[in-house]
Amino acid sequence: MKMIQCHSMKLYLRGYHTTSLERCAIVLLTPHVRLAILSPFDSGTSFHSSEQMRQHCWGKDMRHGETLEGEKTVQIVHRIAAVLRAFGNKGFLGITDLANATGLPKSTTHRLVTALVNEGLLVQDEDNHKYTLSLRITALGASLLSSHIVRKSARPILMELRDQTHESVHLAVLEGLEAVIIDTEDSYFFVRAVNVPGQHLPAHAVSTGKVLLAYQWEARLREILSHETLARYTEHTITDPHLLLEELRRVRQIGYAVSCSELEEGIDAVAAPIFDHLGTVVASVSISGPSERCRPKQAELIGAVTQAGQQVSQALRYVGWH
Repeated sequence: MKMIQCHSMKLYLRGYHTTSLERCAIVLLTPHVRLAILSPFDSGTSFHSSEQMRQHCWGKDMRHGETLEGEKTVQIVHRIAAVLRAFGNKGFLGITDLANATGLPKSTTHRLVTALVNEGLLVQDEDNHKYTLSLRITALGASLLSSHIVRKSARPILMELRDQTHESVHLAVLEGLEAVIIDTEDSYFFVRAVNVPGQHLPAHAVSTGKVLLAYQWEARLREILSHETLARYTEHTITDPHLLLEELRRVRQIGYAVSCSELEEGIDAVAAPIFDHLGTVVASVSISGPSERCRPKQAELIGAVTQAGQQVSQALRYVGWH
């Protein structure tokens, strides 16, 4: 076995490296690496054998073999799941709130919450010191669902929208502070806007991202933005968190978003939200193209994209979600 070096939550094992709790949840099923979640090591701690790592994490009296280790692994996964489920549709919860909700000791709850914060799955409010789910984790379920159900429901509507407007159209979901393209229909024009499925775009700099951010819980969004630096791509990019929040409030009021050369000079776009059967925004549909073509017909594009968003939302009311 090669030397295992553990730097905080970063692991290197036979060339494998992860800082992601989602990835750690997968490797939890493999010996030794899974121990990172249970007992983060001091920076620079090194082990030359699996036994050294086992003793460091579980203590030197660990002699019951893989069965007990497997039980501990399952236990920690259940505890992490219990902490995440405790939030439900609640806002901010403290350690005591979470301990009461999960039935776990406060010390255990605190360790789990600290690990989840380090992985970016929970965020802590600077004023009340309580915790809430991050945009990254709230996006996971929506992203998985949207990539299948929403895409299937939206496909014919995207094609119709492209043929109607003659511009490129896109379907996207939110992942953290990024809009992820999950489907596209390109314009037939030689000069056109092009995005590809799987492409990540900065949500604050594109219309489709602003729509997705606008319908997030504002208190949670405000806390997340307080820790983020909004990159500038052009002179039109909104980089002030307060101005972005004002823009997002306006998007909620009017029901669509517009971006004019905010990510790339000479490219304009409009976007509208897509709601599921519960009234939750799960995706957005957008139209983009060269400013010289899109800006003169912006009102027409806004009408077309909002109608498309409504059509996909309507279609989602009649599909199975369970």
